[in-house]
Amino acid sequence: MRGASFRRARTVRRAGLAVACGALVVLAVVLVRGGGDADAVSMWVSVISAVLAVCTFVLDLVRGADAEEAHPADPPTAGRRRAADALAEAVRTQWTAEARRLRLPGPATLDVPWSPVGPPLADPAVATGPVPAPRERDGRPDGLVDAFRAAPSGQLVVLGEPGAGKSVVAVRFVLGVLGERREGEPVPVLFPLAGWDPSASSLRNWLADRLAADYGSLAAPTGDGRTLARELLDAGLVLPVLDGFDEIPPAAHPAALRSLADELDSGLLTCRTADWADAVRRGGVLPGARAVRLRALDLAAATAYLTRTTGRAAAWAPVLDAPPAQLARALRSPLAVTLARTVYEDPARDPAELADPGRFPTAERIEEHLLDAFVPTAFAGPGTAWHPRAAHRWLGRLARDATDSTGGLAWWELATAMPRPLRVLGPALCAMLATAALLVPIAKFGGGVVADWDTPGSAVLNFAGILTGLCAGLALLLPPTPQTPQGRRWLARTALRTTAAAAVVGAGLGLLVPPLVSSRLGAVLTPRPAWYLNGCCFGLILSMMSAVAGLSHRPGPLGLPWTGSPGGPRTVRALGALVVFAGLAVYGYTGEQVTAATCVVAGLVLVLAGLGRTDRPAGHYVAPATALRGFARGLLRGLAACTLIGVCAGAVVGVIGGSFAAVRVHAAPDWKPGKEIGGWKLARTADGERAVRSTAARDVLLVERAALDKPFAVARGARISRDEETGAYRGRVTIRRSPDAGWVTDWPGTPTAWRGRPVDAHNLVLALPEPVRLWLVRRDAPAVVLDAVGPLVAFGMIVGLIGGCASGVYRALNTPSDTIRAVGPRSTLRTDRTATLVRSAVAALLAGAVCLLLIAVTGRGSTLGTMHTELWVPVGTSTLALSAWGRTATARVWLAWTGRAPWRLMTFLTDAHRRGVLRQSGARYEFRHQRLQRRLAATAPTAAGRGRCPPETDRQGGLRTEGEGSPVRAH
Repeated sequence: MRGASFRRARTVRRAGLAVACGALVVLAVVLVRGGGDADAVSMWVSVISAVLAVCTFVLDLVRGADAEEAHPADPPTAGRRRAADALAEAVRTQWTAEARRLRLPGPATLDVPWSPVGPPLADPAVATGPVPAPRERDGRPDGLVDAFRAAPSGQLVVLGEPGAGKSVVAVRFVLGVLGERREGEPVPVLFPLAGWDPSASSLRNWLADRLAADYGSLAAPTGDGRTLARELLDAGLVLPVLDGFDEIPPAAHPAALRSLADELDSGLLTCRTADWADAVRRGGVLPGARAVRLRALDLAAATAYLTRTTGRAAAWAPVLDAPPAQLARALRSPLAVTLARTVYEDPARDPAELADPGRFPTAERIEEHLLDAFVPTAFAGPGTAWHPRAAHRWLGRLARDATDSTGGLAWWELATAMPRPLRVLGPALCAMLATAALLVPIAKFGGGVVADWDTPGSAVLNFAGILTGLCAGLALLLPPTPQTPQGRRWLARTALRTTAAAAVVGAGLGLLVPPLVSSRLGAVLTPRPAWYLNGCCFGLILSMMSAVAGLSHRPGPLGLPWTGSPGGPRTVRALGALVVFAGLAVYGYTGEQVTAATCVVAGLVLVLAGLGRTDRPAGHYVAPATALRGFARGLLRGLAACTLIGVCAGAVVGVIGGSFAAVRVHAAPDWKPGKEIGGWKLARTADGERAVRSTAARDVLLVERAALDKPFAVARGARISRDEETGAYRGRVTIRRSPDAGWVTDWPGTPTAWRGRPVDAHNLVLALPEPVRLWLVRRDAPAVVLDAVGPLVAFGMIVGLIGGCASGVYRALNTPSDTIRAVGPRSTLRTDRTATLVRSAVAALLAGAVCLLLIAVTGRGSTLGTMHTELWVPVGTSTLALSAWGRTATARVWLAWTGRAPWRLMTFLTDAHRRGVLRQSGARYEFRHQRLQRRLAATAPTAAGRGRCPPETDRQGGLRTEGEGSPVRAH
């Protein structure tokens, strides 16, 4: 019955979609044949298509009661158990894939023996109890799982020397517990303790934050204000496996032990033996905890492993028959044994060199040699695309500069490797370039939708101002992370910072180009400083809208909310096809290129997003109704916040600029009518208004701009963009003030259609000599200020409308990617790129619909000019650079240009993972062992590269062999 009901509902939706498309076509035809204005037709078709698109999306959202989506309300306990089961699946997927790649378990597995230890490393009260003896296969996880089960408190500490295999044991313990787990039981989750600061956060808070960050679905809030991650912890449904207590700074060990004693109900902890002994001596034993120690390998086990797994038993036999003492000590470490196996699998290397006491006097020196040789060996041999020494250097710099607090190598965190100024400048520069790549062609060929610059130099100044505003706005306004609370206090702080930055721009305008006539935002002579300062305002506004929309300095990877939904991709494809059809209809019936192109591009992005295979979002896919509620909340929040901030900032700029203008106007002499200054005679009209008349012939042009409904007058040679010269006149000119139309002149020249009619003379006033201009525009100081404030406040309202649309879209589609169950880092990067493009396209589409409505309401001749469209266009492009994908692209360019990484970075990391240098944890890479990471970081070159790959590699990282000029590529 449910299947039939679903099919009927789907049929109804498709029929409704077809009817809506037909109605759209009929409406366009009726409007065109009925003599409707082409701009009105374009506006109505675009607006209705946007409404239909939203309605189609809403229908799919509202139907969210499919059998796959909805389920009856569950009691809290059942909901938590279901979340725990989903978490168990994610953890199993994460570590099973990595264990399979590491061949755990398998013939090449090196089993590590262990034995229980007592006081002072364990709690004397429980250390005397029965602990299962190690089984025949000591390294198998079931022995440690049994030892953990036997601990009355459910707390087990695993100790061992550096390189003893503690992290591998932790992974195998997680898989062992998961193998025995039943539904509703606690889920073992591995937490690297390197990222925990006990002085800044309690253990339970840190665990909840890590769960929410790593498993995005657990970040969802519950009814009592806690996150789902915290609920699972409090309900005992998470079994923490805490790896690397020794990674916590020694000074914090006592505080960490106290937090463990107070907050760790059950779990497994790994630590180096010496560090644990020191921590227990200073902070006391962990109450109720039992401890086991991983024993060193004996020579027989190491010999059997190396001769059995390397295929070079003959080469190893003379070395291992009677090894020197330092080699025997080194081979007691599982890490050294596995490194030796990898390094000396290469037939070109002879393990006999390890017995040379001159080169390797100590076991530590042998281990360092194996660590240093591991990466070059892994990248040596046929089929490699990277020179071994280059690979070693690149990995060393990444280990030193690009790893996070837990030692992970996440592509979305690569930007942290850049210097702090570049973390702001890089995305700002990319945003400016993306905006310029779209604005310049539209300004040149868009038919006046966006005003063109008067000269190329003005365009450069304008984009330099946009870059400056973006840098200031991104540095001051964006929250540090997506998890940063963005409540009322944050919004108030954002408003104050934006207004303060706007005040600086207003002061610059007042000092350099005060609005003596009024603040006019379109078809106006613009001095060079004004181009730069206007760009600063635009950059600041774009940053503010991005901040209100929730973009941050360190964005995480995004998923697509419909991934996993049975009908979601089909609905998105249908929605995209509808938008494409609407764009073609707009172009076919009205010829509006920019509007049509926006619809077509946005529709194609949606179609391609619905066709592509992407990683799943965190947890279950986002329920449609949830996405709709997110859009509504984001829209209302964005409208309120952006309007308030935009109006306040516009008013501040207007007041400051208007105040400077009022001072200059009233500081000038107020001559009586009849005085002649610079070829202009001062006069009064019959109604008492001020006017000026030229005493000599002037060359004046009547010009048109496609975005305006009426022509305007300019002096011949004026530096202002225009589309067409309608008429010309040479003679005496009178400029007067009209109560309705501002500054006008009664046009005396051609064409005859405009002869004797008042035309806009705003730009003639700006071209007057300064004493004449100051006398002509003289009026009360409040009037001067109000004339400057009015257009800027109206512009602030436009900022609110467009920013509200952007905020609604960004928050509705703000779906974190499941970085744990991800197929891999590259697939997560592709998914984030797709999600970013979808958000930008939909935001631009809705913002464009708002702009068309504004044009219909305000008309083409308003003082706002083309500001709405000039603000609409960058809404989509600028935010591309602020996404995780955009910031990573900036970081990759910088890393490659400075020689810190290859140009094909993701391909290189994938190869490093395939060769066993890195391991994969969901969408992150991690170094195979922390000692390997530390050694690489310690030996990495400290001097930055000079923008070139090393001599032995080409630009793409290809290997160059001696005496050859062509790179060797992977086959």
